[in-house]
Amino acid sequence: MATRESAIIDFTEAAYDLESEHDEWVRRLLAAGMPAFDQGLGMFALTAVRPPEPGPIRIARVHAIAGQDALAERVQELEQQIDMRSLWPLGRPGAPKTLSEVAHDHDPAAFASIIRHFDFAEDALGLSAFDSTGWGVYLITPLPKVTTLSARARERWGMLTAHLRAAHRLRRAIENQGLRRGAKTGLPLGAEAVIDASDFRIAEAAGRATSRPALAALRDAAEQKDRARGHLRDSDPEKALELWRALVRGRWSTVDWFDSGGRRYVLGIPNPPEVLDPRGLTEREMQVVSHAVLGITNKMIGYTLGVSPGRVSTLLGSAMKKLGVHTRAQLIKRMTDFDPMVPR
Repeated sequence: MATRESAIIDFTEAAYDLESEHDEWVRRLLAAGMPAFDQGLGMFALTAVRPPEPGPIRIARVHAIAGQDALAERVQELEQQIDMRSLWPLGRPGAPKTLSEVAHDHDPAAFASIIRHFDFAEDALGLSAFDSTGWGVYLITPLPKVTTLSARARERWGMLTAHLRAAHRLRRAIENQGLRRGAKTGLPLGAEAVIDASDFRIAEAAGRATSRPALAALRDAAEQKDRARGHLRDSDPEKALELWRALVRGRWSTVDWFDSGGRRYVLGIPNPPEVLDPRGLTEREMQVVSHAVLGITNKMIGYTLGVSPGRVSTLLGSAMKKLGVHTRAQLIKRMTDFDPMVPR
């Protein structure tokens, strides 16, 4: 049985389940995360459509585990009685915040309206992942009191959110691009690297993964991922979560794959964040900038993209020079003028 702490690795593992249909995937995420997330009030998820631009959220389905009775009915009442546009900021990428923290920044009245419908809780903490079409999921933990996250808690939730979004993006790509048939590269799931999990030897490589630095980074990421899922899961789950980066060099997700004989491999599958380049920035510079303007720290940007904080600083500096700005405040203003697509 998972302990409260080790469940953060169980949840991360469940996120990269690429075989389950969407509803089963959400159910497994809830079950895996419950020991770590539950504050005595259960946990639930909403499959929803969140428009790319500010607008009303449309809830497609409610998924609950150990939640309150008639939760689905409460959500339906919520849709009928409040302006669903007020929920739009909740799924915006950025540093994790509780519902009360988001409402303080955007619409305190909306917070009061939502809490009235969920009178068994005083606040909530959510993780969300949406693709560029707006299709995605909120995972929500009701909280027994109004909460401001500590810096450490915000960092932990940020790591888990990074994995949820990377996994959701990967699942959608596989679903929409036919990658199960080995499209583009001829390797399983459109991978650019196949790593033998028994000795971390590169079995096959294609595309950008054929360079020595890329192969070394992918091999190291596969080893770190195995460490995180091994004894560290129980002995030091916080360290395990830090080791298991959400991406490798801003491009690849690492996932398990078994051949027909049951031999396990680790695939390096292209899965870069969806961002728009407004002024000739490199792909990596744009990834860093798109996260920085959302208030995410260099350390968390590095974790999300699988690069070092020092590299983040270098990329951010070069991007700001190209954009003619000197501070993050100026950067936010500059990028708002360009109206970029935020990372998902």
